[in-house]
Formats: sequence, structure tokens, C-alpha cells
Amino acid sequence: MTEPPNPYGPRSGGGYGPPPPSQGPYGAPRPPQRPGYGPPEPGYGGDPGYGPPQSAYPDPAEQPQRTYRSAASSGPHPAENLPLAAFKQRAFARLIDAGLVWVAGFALVFPIVLASIGINKDEEGGWSTPVLWTTFVVVAVLPFLYEAIQLAFWGRTLGKRQIGLRVVLADPAGDPLPLMTALWRAALNNLGYMLGVFLFLLLGVKVWAFFLFFMFVAAAGVLMAYLWAIWDRPLFQAIHDRYAGTVVVDDHAEWSP
Repeated sequence: MTEPPNPYGPRSGGGYGPPPPSQGPYGAPRPPQRPGYGPPEPGYGGDPGYGPPQSAYPDPAEQPQRTYRSAASSGPHPAENLPLAAFKQRAFARLIDAGLVWVAGFALVFPIVLASIGINKDEEGGWSTPVLWTTFVVVAVLPFLYEAIQLAFWGRTLGKRQIGLRVVLADPAGDPLPLMTALWRAALNNLGYMLGVFLFLLLGVKVWAFFLFFMFVAAAGVLMAYLWAIWDRPLFQAIHDRYAGTVVVDDHAEWSP
């Protein structure tokens, strides 16, 4: 019985057998063999074999957790240790400043401006456009310049100096006012408060007298903004203090910024 032909060709020595390693079936050259799947080379995780895939992103459990403190758990405000001024002292200082600026404005600026521009007494019962704008300059613009310059250089106005008060930062507690904070506080305290009053005065005189009612409402709002320091806790801040980040301290008390 004859053997079937061997597809690998004749064996060496006249028989049939597997082809040499470098030779494929039917005498064709064998392609190079790939290396087997052995353990990975060092540098791919350290341990031999196939472990869990390594992620390019760190494990969230291993990252440090950020903690946020709520306002209720933040503790007392640093400015609470400052000798905060009483509302009565602040009111006296405000009256002194307002009296100085308004007396000087209405006694000097108002007559000079109206003399140079002129006034038409028949226009809206004497409330002509020059009168309105000059009034705004006297009651808002001049107080803003008066307060901003003094707060920027000395931290207090003439009225506060007379009573013994000073305006400082609430945080860092007791630090002198930077220039921009002094300008911002003075702008809120004068231009911002008086803008609504003047706007409704202008509309009431020029457009419809009913707008004068809203002028008194705006004036009441300005008064409430100052009175806010009475019940504000813990820093006794008026509205402009809260927005500017400032407090008023008693300069006669012993304290260090």
C-alpha cells in the first residue's frame, strides 16, 4: 500500500517530513514568525503579565478633596475686633461734612455759575436747566470730590477728623483704603445716592409733576441707606460701606491696623 504524497515535500534522506523552518509549504519561503505572547517587558507597570489597564487620568479617590466653608461656619469677621464707631458719631460727622460742602457750594459755586450762564426765571418757575445742573453739581459732584480726595490721602474727612473717626478696610481688617476703594465709596455715597433724586426732580420739573413723588421716595431711600448702619450686624455698616468693603472706626480708641 502506497503512502499518500506528503505536501511538505520529500524528507531529507529520501522520505517525507516537515519542511525546514525557513521553507513554507510546497517549497515557498516561510514568512518570518512573530514572537509569542510572553510577559511584557519591564517598564509597563513593573509587574509581569497583563494587569488592569492603566488610565491616563488619576483616580478621583486619590486626589485631594477641596473643602468649602459656608458663611455660617466661617467664624467671626476679623473687623469685629476693631473699635467700630457708633451711629451717632457717624451722623455728626456727616452733618459737618454736608454743611461745609453745601454752604460753600450754594454760597460760592451756585452764584458764580448762574451769573456766568444766566437764568430764565420764567422757565418752569425758575427751575431752568442751568439751575438744575448746578444744583446737582453742588449736592453731588462737589461732595464726591471733597470726600474722595480726603479718603484717598488721609482716610477721613474734615467732619470725621473733628469727631475722631476713620474709614478703613473691613478685610484685611483695619488696613488703609486703597485709591480705588476711596473713589468707589465716595461715588456710592454721593453720586450714586443723589442720582435717583436728581433724575426724578428733572422729570418732575420738565415732564410731569407726578415724578416729584418718586423724588421723595428716592430721598427716603437715601436716608434708609444711611440708617442701615443702626441695625447692621456685626460691623454696623451703611449700604455704601457694605458695597465698598469698609468700616468706620473710632480713632480715639487704642487699636492697631
